[in-house]
Amino acid sequence: MKHLKIISVISWFIILQIMIIHPLKGQVLGTELLNGRDKVIVDFNYAYGFILIKVKLKNILPLNFIFDTGAEHVILFKKDIADILRFNYEKRINLIGSDLEREVFALISRNNGISINNCKPVKRDLIILEDDFLNLESMVGEPIDGILGSRFFRGLVIEIDYKKKQLILHNKDKFRLRQPKNYEKINVLVENHKPYFQGAITSSEGDSFSAKLLLDSGSALPFLLFLNTHSSLQLPENVIRGNLGRGLGGDLEGYLGKVKQLKLSDNLYFNNIVTSFQKTDSIATNTIKINRNGLIGNPILSRFHVILDLIDEVVFLKPDKNYNKAFKYDRSGLVLYAFGPGLNQYYVKDIIENSPADEAGFQKGDLIKKVGIFPASFFSLSTISTKLQKKEGKKVRFTILRDGKKLRKTVVLRDLIKE
Repeated sequence: MKHLKIISVISWFIILQIMIIHPLKGQVLGTELLNGRDKVIVDFNYAYGFILIKVKLKNILPLNFIFDTGAEHVILFKKDIADILRFNYEKRINLIGSDLEREVFALISRNNGISINNCKPVKRDLIILEDDFLNLESMVGEPIDGILGSRFFRGLVIEIDYKKKQLILHNKDKFRLRQPKNYEKINVLVENHKPYFQGAITSSEGDSFSAKLLLDSGSALPFLLFLNTHSSLQLPENVIRGNLGRGLGGDLEGYLGKVKQLKLSDNLYFNNIVTSFQKTDSIATNTIKINRNGLIGNPILSRFHVILDLIDEVVFLKPDKNYNKAFKYDRSGLVLYAFGPGLNQYYVKDIIENSPADEAGFQKGDLIKKVGIFPASFFSLSTISTKLQKKEGKKVRFTILRDGKKLRKTVVLRDLIKE
């Protein structure tokens, strides 16, 4: 798991639930991506818990899009890109913020050329945000221009090989002829092109219950539960407050704790798993119906070889050698954001109260100049995050800039979630 800001595109369910009111017409099946072939391999970059695919709009501009099974549509974050490419806008739509106060607008543009590596260029409708208020780049430290929702690949079987960093798109008819062996087969329910399954959860208090969970490749969270969506879903006794990401109305607050067990099937389960919790009143349940109890993101999915057959509503999972390794999470309480042209400059966005970073005297707005003896610009945000996930007692030294003065700070890592 990454920082306690817990980056995720889960905030996008706020957008996409509302988007159902404005259905996009004329979308075609994804089978034309294969251009008559049995399968196509698409390389991706796995960064900070996200699957990033190189996308070209109008076969001109190379961009980074998140592959997101928790989203339905293709979304472009930056309107200036659409303006440069002279997209035509059919209509302007109003999105409601998670605080029910902020108005956010988006535009719909029809039949725009989109191409991804090794695939035939296709025409798709796009949702274009007027303002990139999410600014995911600063949280991830990588350029992120939009989202490829699962409908883009409709009609295909999608294989995710996290080890090789490849998406393999299969012709469904050919795939049926060679059903995968040595995989755990899990039945899913597909709603609005998104896969859900029934997971079994045992809380830290020992209560067991079944939960409807979204398989979400657009989330960098291992496991998230929405509080108040089930009578047995309550906050554990030992939790810390964190930021779950960014929604339409701003940052979405939540908590980090543990559940005793998450069971995907009879043979696949995780014990004592670090879990994110979000209060449903923070996501405006009076306006948006929450149709699930939680989600499973890439940090869990990446422990498997994954095959998504959303046509027949099944998912195949094969555990890899890291399947049962303990999940890593931040042990510093330091939340860093990236900025600058190369996204290789960093500042302190937030500090967890009573954490090692708090005790070391960090303040919001501190600029990170060095990590150890090396300039901070030598490191990616993901690399710094990994350093802050090391074992308890590890010291991480920083040089910071505050009010024009250089200061040295040492963070002594420790577990923030008590057993």
